[in-house]
Amino acid sequence: MTAGVDRRTFLSLPLLAALPACRDTRTPGDAIPRRERVVVLFPEQLRGTLDPRLNTRAWPGKLIHLVFDGLTTVNTPGLRPAPALAAAIDQPTPDTYDIRLRPDARFHDGQPVRARDVAATLESVRDPALGSPLRTSHERLKRIDTLGDDRLRLTLHEPHAPYLSDLSLGILPARTVESGGPLIGAGPFRLHSRTDPGEVVLARHDQYWRGAPRLPWVVVRAVTDQNTRLLALLGGAADVVQNAVSPRLADAMRDRPGLAVDTFPGVAYAYICFNLRDPLLADVRVRQALAHAIDREGLITHKFRGVARPATGMLPASHWAYAPDARRYPYDPAKARALLDAAGYPARPDGPRLRLGLKVNTDKFRRNIARVIAHDLAQVGVDLKVDAFEVGTLLSDVKSGNFQSYMLQWGDPSEPHFYNWIFHSDRVPTPAQPNRGGNRGAYRSPQVDALIDAGRVAPAAKRAAIYQQVQRHVADDLPYLSLWHEDVVVVRREGLVDYTALPNASLYGLWRARWAT
Repeated sequence: MTAGVDRRTFLSLPLLAALPACRDTRTPGDAIPRRERVVVLFPEQLRGTLDPRLNTRAWPGKLIHLVFDGLTTVNTPGLRPAPALAAAIDQPTPDTYDIRLRPDARFHDGQPVRARDVAATLESVRDPALGSPLRTSHERLKRIDTLGDDRLRLTLHEPHAPYLSDLSLGILPARTVESGGPLIGAGPFRLHSRTDPGEVVLARHDQYWRGAPRLPWVVVRAVTDQNTRLLALLGGAADVVQNAVSPRLADAMRDRPGLAVDTFPGVAYAYICFNLRDPLLADVRVRQALAHAIDREGLITHKFRGVARPATGMLPASHWAYAPDARRYPYDPAKARALLDAAGYPARPDGPRLRLGLKVNTDKFRRNIARVIAHDLAQVGVDLKVDAFEVGTLLSDVKSGNFQSYMLQWGDPSEPHFYNWIFHSDRVPTPAQPNRGGNRGAYRSPQVDALIDAGRVAPAAKRAAIYQQVQRHVADDLPYLSLWHEDVVVVRREGLVDYTALPNASLYGLWRARWAT
């Protein structure tokens, strides 16, 4: 805790008194008795589709995890894909998956999950008419054969080891896919009501194959102001806020009566991407100097209150494919200055060695982080100009290559084939194909391309070694400056028990949560 911050007086009684004015209309969630519901607050409005075939946004995705199950799930402690609606998945050949469905898996309307439902969902994603952003993942399917009500065979055009993770796509009934109608899944909760853009109410699925959830209702509300979210928790109008409060304010809640703050290891990966088309940043010595100039440990201690861990790359140390021997860039201003000297940017008495632009989003906490980074770089003679943009504008700029550097996060890089999306040469966006991939800094390495291609088709036992080589190459070349992996921080009402957050910050664990008696 920094000097001058008192946890007890951080939020004043006058602010608490203003709480009833935060929402002046009643919603379906208000009619539910408090002990029968849990109210979860999101930091953004609940816009857009909840169809698992069409969504790519992080916060709606947390709702989707509660409503839909796939053949597999990645909502596991180690983030390895595990069977979900599939009772068993066998691979008679590397490009073939034989799937047997669970006999007790049922949709929210009580109908059993059948092979035809799986086939219809996958075929709809493959159909260009739907416009699914997940189409590329499932275009690799050569054919889908239903072998009875509870069995089907998926045959790929060629082996693709990450496809088990792709099969976590939520399954819909064939009748919904073919004829439309309400969104129905087979997850632990069903959609009960939606009040755009502020509230979604989920009801317990009593026939859920893992067992009926303990909570009858989950109410998700959008509250875009951080202080208002905290007021709702303090006043009892909300029960859970996850990864939607700054570390400083979460720390201030630890001594509050009736509240608890839990932290769990997370995989969210913060980074600075360099535009390697820029002559200044094309020199790896400049990128290495910038890495040595930033005091990441200090930022984690003072800004994150310790709820983050330094990153050496995209994968955290707990990941099954993590490379512990990848090159590191500890805080070393003297080394940073020496590297800048060697790169031809000596110290100057009349100004900085070089000037650099960094684009960030408008989130106050992220802007503060960027200012501290700018201060660190100034100590080695680098003038960093920080510009903040709304997320949509920022993403448009980075996709078009309109940046020198930018700071963002990847929320769930748990499948290491994600290296294909962000670092393969084929994934550099172009003006004609702005969504071609996430390699926005135009990093190109024939060695990394070859390793990524090998990891895609390798047997499971060999994949870790391949991706460890990828990590070593990327750490040497430094197209990204890895910052940290942020923990999952949960602020909850003290009486809510048995909720464990997952490393990917999914809310799936709510199906086991309950109110203590």
